[in-house]
Amino acid sequence: MESRKKKGATRISVRIIEYVIEENGTEKTYRLITDLMDISNFPALLLASEYHQRWEAENTLDELKVHLNGRKIPIRSKNPREVVQEIYGWLLGHYCLRCLMFQSAALKHISPLRLSFTGSLRVLRRAIPEFQRQINNQLDINIYYSWLISEILDLEIPLPQHRSNPRVVKKARSKFKSKKRSHRSNGTLRQQLSFQILRKAS
Repeated sequence: MESRKKKGATRISVRIIEYVIEENGTEKTYRLITDLMDISNFPALLLASEYHQRWEAENTLDELKVHLNGRKIPIRSKNPREVVQEIYGWLLGHYCLRCLMFQSAALKHISPLRLSFTGSLRVLRRAIPEFQRQINNQLDINIYYSWLISEILDLEIPLPQHRSNPRVVKKARSKFKSKKRSHRSNGTLRQQLSFQILRKAS
């Protein structure tokens, strides 16, 4: 299928995947439009199932910007090179925390999405000072690592409820009619005022 060409736009080939999902005993038809045309690498069933996980990208941005950052000024550096370095450190911190959550979830054979990110972040922040104190000691660091994994495993969250966002428009309710172009110049007519003297002041 090709999109209708508009001024300044280019035509692209797209692929439409139609599938049916049963929600509350009712079958609903969905259509997914994508430019991934390779059927062997991107089968329809894979794209249809992964499409409903798209909001995980928004959750990742929330983890980075709100929870992991934790300050009003995201980037403190003024030099461009230092800004890039700070962003890399920011992303590596998120990657390390997510790796710990993945390793913890693998031990329990559950999805990493079943573990609380904010809870895991609090556990890691509490553990960092202890790790720093024990790094030069002769004690086995694996003991503290096992404790960290165990603490994260206790942060399992319940399965999310099935949520849906119906495609409806909320209309404003009013007793007045909608304003149209013809109403702009037709204002309220001025009325002639008349006065009647009932009694003169003495």
